[in-house]
Amino acid sequence: MCTLLTTGDRVPERIASTLAEFFGVSVAEVDVCDAWDLENRNWEASVTCEYMALDGDLNWSLAITADDAPAPQLSEEDLALAVARSLHLFVIFPSDYPDISWIDRVATPAGEVGYVNTVEEEGEPPRWTVAVSEIAVPAFPHAEVRHIPEIIKQLQLPTPITDACVAEGGTWRETLWPLVNWERLSVRMAGDWPPSGWYPVDMYVEDLELRDQVPGVITQLPTDVQKSAMDALEQIDQAYHRLTIDDGGTDLAEATQLPLDGRAWYWHRRPSNPPWDKTSPAPERSA
Repeated sequence: MCTLLTTGDRVPERIASTLAEFFGVSVAEVDVCDAWDLENRNWEASVTCEYMALDGDLNWSLAITADDAPAPQLSEEDLALAVARSLHLFVIFPSDYPDISWIDRVATPAGEVGYVNTVEEEGEPPRWTVAVSEIAVPAFPHAEVRHIPEIIKQLQLPTPITDACVAEGGTWRETLWPLVNWERLSVRMAGDWPPSGWYPVDMYVEDLELRDQVPGVITQLPTDVQKSAMDALEQIDQAYHRLTIDDGGTDLAEATQLPLDGRAWYWHRRPSNPPWDKTSPAPERSA
């Protein structure tokens, strides 16, 4: 089951054909019903959409199930975008961060997706407010438009080099955390700073400070693990070097006001795609 929260008028009257097309069934096989109405259901329907009215920035909650429908190889994001485009409205759907319950995503009619901070207040009907949005959305005029740093560190990034050095969950992996983090930084750079193409400069500084610690933590390892850890460090350093440009530390110094004299070589290079250049709010999108 997937629950979507939407803006818009008369959504329950309009959504059946969208769901039918998305799930590959006929409109007759889609049952759109009031969540509290148990008498007038089509219990044989392939797709069910239970709706409930909301208050605040959002108008409808849609609990969608498709147990008997052909399962498309599509995601909640695909469904949210299909509804947003078809009905020309904005759709809130769950984020991929279940541990941060207040973070959701918004899909727009233009096909954009951004993270949002939603707030639910008890009431009849329930009141929903979008407090923060990564992208400016006309339907949420009071939302603060800014990036949401909480989502960055929650993103699980692959670390194949350090995984090969010390197996996931291995005895020494916790000790080698600064090296694991160093590899994650290079992976972030190579991927153009997921999930939102942005990375705060203070987090970047923390990553470089952890890199400063790597030689010290390697000396704490058994001799056989030290060799593999040094090999891993060399590979990750090479990746960092490829992804950065030597500017004498000018860009980082200007962004942080930190003195960089006497710091290691990696402090004097900048990413080829500096993530802190992307902090201004996005222009407003029209529906």
